[in-house]
Amino acid sequence: MDKQENRRKALVMGITVLAIFGFTGIFIPMAEGSGHAIPLVETVHSNPWFLHGNVRGASSSPNSYPGYIPIQIWNAYQYTSTGSYNTSYGSGETIAIVDAYGSPTIASDVKTFDQQFGLPAVNLQIVQPFGKVSKNSGWALETSLDVEWAHAMAPAAKIVLIETPSASNTYLINDAINYAYNTTHANVISMSWGEAESKVSSSSLAQYASIFSYVASHGVILVAASGDSGANDGTSSPTVNYPASDPSVVGAGGTTLYISGASSTGGSYGTEYAWNSSGGGISSYFTEPSYQTAAGISLSGRGVPDVSYDANPNTGVWVYDSTVDQGQKGWIQVGGTSAASPQWAAIFADAQAIDGSSSINGANVHSLLYGIYSSSNYQNDFHDITLGNNGAYSAGTGYDEVTGIGSPIVYNLITNL
Repeated sequence: MDKQENRRKALVMGITVLAIFGFTGIFIPMAEGSGHAIPLVETVHSNPWFLHGNVRGASSSPNSYPGYIPIQIWNAYQYTSTGSYNTSYGSGETIAIVDAYGSPTIASDVKTFDQQFGLPAVNLQIVQPFGKVSKNSGWALETSLDVEWAHAMAPAAKIVLIETPSASNTYLINDAINYAYNTTHANVISMSWGEAESKVSSSSLAQYASIFSYVASHGVILVAASGDSGANDGTSSPTVNYPASDPSVVGAGGTTLYISGASSTGGSYGTEYAWNSSGGGISSYFTEPSYQTAAGISLSGRGVPDVSYDANPNTGVWVYDSTVDQGQKGWIQVGGTSAASPQWAAIFADAQAIDGSSSINGANVHSLLYGIYSSSNYQNDFHDITLGNNGAYSAGTGYDEVTGIGSPIVYNLITNL
C-alpha cells in the first residue's frame, strides 16, 4: 500500500514514522460484567491514526551516548532524591497501554530489556479483547518502547497491554479506552498515537471527548503524545494532535535532552531545549480550559502540550525489539513523543503509589499541574524549557505551545503532587 510505503521511507530517513491504517468497520460493545458504564461510539467513517516514534539506528548492544538507558533518564530527571533506583515505584498501580497490533515478541523482549539493565521482572498482562491481532513491525517497535519504558520508570506497576486488531478510531478510542476503564481498572492510560486535529470531524471530536471526559472524571489519568511533525502535524498549516489536544488528556510534548557525564551508572541533567519536531499549538476546536486560564495563561483555545520530556531520536532511548522492522531488530535507539507519553504515565503511577489515587487522579491532574506552575514550587518541580521551536511556536519563559509547562524534576514533583 502507498501509505505503508510512505511510512517505510520516513523510517529509513530517520524522521517521523507515520503509519496510517484504515477503519475496520467493526463495533465491539462494552465488556459485560463490569460495574461501570461509559458512552459508546460507533464510528461509521474512517479516521487514520498516526503512530508516533522516530528511529535513529540499531546496535548490537546499548552502549553509545546519547542514546539513553533507564538509569541515565532516572538520574537526569531526578526520580529519587539520592539518584538510586527505587524498584518500589509504581507499586499497587496499573498502567494500561493501548497499541494497535501490539508485538508478538513483547514478552521476551521486555525480559531481555530488564536483564540488560538489572530491572525487576515486569508484571505484564497482554490482552487482545477484540480478536486476534496480526503482525505489524512498526507497531511492534512502538509496543516495545511503550512497555519497556513505562516499566523502567514505574518498575513495580502492573502494565496491561491492550492490543487492537487495527488502528481504527473505533478500536483505539471507543473500544480500548472502554476496556481499559471497565475491565483493567487502570489508574493511568498511555496513548502514543494520534491524528491532526484538523482532520477529525467535529462530531467525532465531540464523541471521543465524551468518553475521555467520563473516564477522567472517574479518576483515570489519560496521557497522549503531542505528535512528531512539528506545529503543522503533517498538514499544510498549524494544527494540534488529537487526542493530546483533548482537555481531559495530559498532552506530552518533546524536548532534546543532553545528559552530563552519561555512563552505564547514570549521569546528570545537562541542557534541554524544545525538539523542533514536537507537536504543539492551540486547538481550533476545544476552548481554553479553566485550568489554563486559572494559571494566568491566555490563549485562543486549548493549549497543547501540557508537559514535555526527552523525545529527539538523536537523544533517544534504547529499546529492545526482536521483531524485524525494515531489516533491523535487537537494540534500537528510539525517540518521538511516543517516548514521552509512557514515561509521563509512569510518573503519574509513581505519584499515585506514594500519595494515593484520591490525591492525584484524572479529575484533578490538570489543576494540580497548572497549580504548581503558578506557585512558588514551579522552579523546584519543573525544568522551564526556554529555547527552541517547532516551526510556528517558540519555547520561552513559562508556558509555551511546544513544551508546555516543562519537563519534570520527578522527586520534587511527585512529592508536591
